[in-house]
Amino acid sequence: MRKTAAAVLASVLLAVLTACGSADRADSAALPAFTATTIKLEGPWYSFDLPQVEGGTEDARTDFNDGMRAELDPFLRAAAENQRVKGYKSEVVHIGRHVLSGVLGIEVEVDGGKLHPTTYKRTHVTDIDTGKALTLPDLFTDLQKGLDRLSAQAQVQIPKTRVGTSPYDKERIAPAVENFKDWLAMPDGLRVYLGEIASHALGYIDITIPWSELDGVLKPGLRAVVSS
Repeated sequence: MRKTAAAVLASVLLAVLTACGSADRADSAALPAFTATTIKLEGPWYSFDLPQVEGGTEDARTDFNDGMRAELDPFLRAAAENQRVKGYKSEVVHIGRHVLSGVLGIEVEVDGGKLHPTTYKRTHVTDIDTGKALTLPDLFTDLQKGLDRLSAQAQVQIPKTRVGTSPYDKERIAPAVENFKDWLAMPDGLRVYLGEIASHALGYIDITIPWSELDGVLKPGLRAVVSS
């Protein structure tokens, strides 16, 4: 009987130690080996420092770098003498254990800069573990329910920005993919770039929706990935 009890205890201890070791290895494997960098892109009508990453896993690095370039390319192709393009606060915003998040700030000047430039934001998020892009449909068990939650939360978060109590275009936060497609996975929540929803003077507005407010609509287990 004593031998049986000892054997059971030994088995339990071995299982615990193995589980701890596995967790440690998983954590170590997930630690970001990526570093942020930029590459300079220049042409007759554009100049842009494109955020990129070095190191890490090849699949994730390739997806992120190519994804950021793909978001920028339409603006570079449209650049012309009377439509110059330059960068504005573009960066690799977050390198997490499981995600890479980057944002492009793009300024388009028309008529030789006589008018105030128009600013655009474009984003890309990569799942490091799969080496593939994360998009809105990837986040939610039901996309429409997820969009409904994003829309409702936008109404809560916008008054906390510099918009305050100023009127803004409610159609820009309607539950549609187009309104929330430029987002980042951040440790504290889902950051969304909404655009100039109030006025040009108030500028480009972004909000961060806490992950806890998206519980119930996120796919199971995904919160641990996107909040890393």
